[in-house]
Amino acid sequence: MGRRAQNSVTAHAVALPSGASGALGRVLRLLDFAFRWFFGIALAIGVVWGTVTLEQFFINDKRFALPGPPEPGTLSDSFVIEGSLHASEAQITDLFLRDFGRSIYLCPIQERRRRLLGIDWVRNASVSRIWPNRIVVRVWEREPVAVVQVPGPDTAMLYSLIDADGVLLDPRRVTRLALPVISGISPTDKEASRRERVKRFLRLQSELGSEMANISEVDLTELDNIRVVRVMDGRALTLMLGNRDFQVRWQSFLDNYSEIRKRLGNASVLDLRLRDRITAVATEELRDE
Repeated sequence: MGRRAQNSVTAHAVALPSGASGALGRVLRLLDFAFRWFFGIALAIGVVWGTVTLEQFFINDKRFALPGPPEPGTLSDSFVIEGSLHASEAQITDLFLRDFGRSIYLCPIQERRRRLLGIDWVRNASVSRIWPNRIVVRVWEREPVAVVQVPGPDTAMLYSLIDADGVLLDPRRVTRLALPVISGISPTDKEASRRERVKRFLRLQSELGSEMANISEVDLTELDNIRVVRVMDGRALTLMLGNRDFQVRWQSFLDNYSEIRKRLGNASVLDLRLRDRITAVATEELRDE
């Protein structure tokens, strides 16, 4: 009897109304959401604060400042240029003048690389931060394939260099370079046009091989009719090679030169494009005769 009474009292003490239980659950969920929200905000603030603090450390700490040159006209030991043979080191250094004396963290790497690619001799470039306070610039230079005659003021002819991409290069930084001379290219031509002409010249060079040493000039004015100048017996002959079969036409000229000289003795321009014959092209010299 006593045990039954005790059980009845105990059961009555732990029972909760269904409404109160639901309210408690909502309160707990609300507290959990508030805690998570507060923790997330605190974490975000902490990350932002930490990032700003770290960034300011990299910007303001003197250990990360790029030292400038010890005196004008010299290079800083902390600013290294690699691979530059013809590209002007002074021109490269000028692009980084704003970076001397401040943290290398502030150096806009991609912007500096983009401006490096604007230098004529630079084909490719990389810029690297070397912590704590060094900048290394690596350049890959363009390789000239020919000397090009370009029209200058007052009908004067100037000389430049040109690479396989048709980019004109300043020749003043080159002391000695044995390259063929080409004409028919202008600085005002679009780069794609210059590139196509150089491509045609390189094919000619590949087909003729060692015979290129005997050619004093290649005229690329007409892509469909490349002209070359060769000195034979003390006379400069202009040979019209067309746009294909360069080696075959050249060899035909050499094989038949003795006969050509007999028949076309005073001709200075010869057309080699026909399969079965070589003809003289009328010039003022021939007309005068």
